[in-house]
Amino acid sequence: MTSPVHPDAQAEGPDKVRVQHRLSAVLALASAAVAGALLLVGISKEFPEFIVALLPMVLIVWLAWRTITRRGKKRLISGVLLLLMIAALIVALAWARFDLRILFAIALAVIATNIFSSLALSWSHIPSDQHVVNRAHHPVLIINNRSGGGAAQKVGLEAKAKQIGITVRVLGEDGDLAQIAQDAVAAGADCIGMAGGDGSLAVVAEVAMEHDLPFVCIPAGTRNHFAMDLGLNRSDLRSGLDAFGAASERRVDVGRVNDRLFLNNVSVGAYGQIVASSEYRDNKLGTTMSRIPDLVGPDAEALDLQFVDGDEAEHESAVVIHVSNNTYDFGPLSLGGRASMSDGLLGIVALVQPDSVTTPPLLRWEAANFDLNSSESIAAGVDGEYALLEPPLKFRIDPMALRLRVPKQVLGISPTAKRPSLTLRTLVDLSDVAMGRWPRSHPKVSLPMRPR
Repeated sequence: MTSPVHPDAQAEGPDKVRVQHRLSAVLALASAAVAGALLLVGISKEFPEFIVALLPMVLIVWLAWRTITRRGKKRLISGVLLLLMIAALIVALAWARFDLRILFAIALAVIATNIFSSLALSWSHIPSDQHVVNRAHHPVLIINNRSGGGAAQKVGLEAKAKQIGITVRVLGEDGDLAQIAQDAVAAGADCIGMAGGDGSLAVVAEVAMEHDLPFVCIPAGTRNHFAMDLGLNRSDLRSGLDAFGAASERRVDVGRVNDRLFLNNVSVGAYGQIVASSEYRDNKLGTTMSRIPDLVGPDAEALDLQFVDGDEAEHESAVVIHVSNNTYDFGPLSLGGRASMSDGLLGIVALVQPDSVTTPPLLRWEAANFDLNSSESIAAGVDGEYALLEPPLKFRIDPMALRLRVPKQVLGISPTAKRPSLTLRTLVDLSDVAMGRWPRSHPKVSLPMRPR
């Protein structure tokens, strides 16, 4: 049986907006206003020199795209022109003689905005359903020593786990990971963990869900996106073993494509074609650069990917479609992560070839479900692993479906939640907090927890 909840257990997450949060929100909004005002002053003071400096920036973006999507001489010429344009930008900035005092003041105001935004908003991402649980009676840890260049083996994870009473199963070269997890449950495991990459984590997490057992994530892969967005310490694998002792438990969402579970995302289109290449695992950058011209260059054939976007518009093709378990923030400070793992929505991003000047090439929306069709099998990257999926693909989110144990000292705040991007959504959230309201961009998880 699973360890019972500690008799004194209570939700650890926040339940209301506090005075210090409201004050931080007010200071963040004030800093943003100062930054905006200084920017307008700087533009008006340096006009028209500002426009002269802006033109090379536009050309740099265009030349960078040509460098990526062309081959041979065209790529070489575009690359040389790109370097020349960067040099021209430096010269233009020097010629414009921007008032460095204004630039410095803008930088300080932006930094202050980000600091106060973090203080005002990150607390609201502490899971409100997180509670204390007792030590697992029959914990089992499965280790993939090949993940992350042997990360688990390098830190002696197996020996440490055995030392504190955890049963360890090591995945062999031809081992069936799902079967190992099922055998562990049949042998009486009341808590099961996985030390490996995100693809391995998803396999064991699904077994844990099937038996309603708590799952422990030990980030022993290469990127460890799932662990990062849970707020776990990715640099200390051994500390993750604390989750098998007296720990904190919460629930998180998982995504599904047809009946396959994913913890992070599924990418189809150009990315799916790239990860399908046999050379990708050993040479990711080289393979990507060699395949991109064939997939998104001027001579590329349109990919048969049929879907309906968030505005109910129909599309017959896309360059890339990225469907994630909760929404990724691609802002410059967000580290490309998710601020929440329990919002109950898929994040969907589609890069399409615009059929008119009014059609944006990048589409973004959120939904509980998403359907994708094609006349042929669809190459995909599922949590970074290649998969050939049979259409139609039916994506859905399973809210709060996975029981997750983390060390007691882990608050469960993603690094992305600590670095909110300065967007309209963030400004709206700051306004909510300043007025004493819960930020509207993500729902407050209420107790009892949302149904599965």
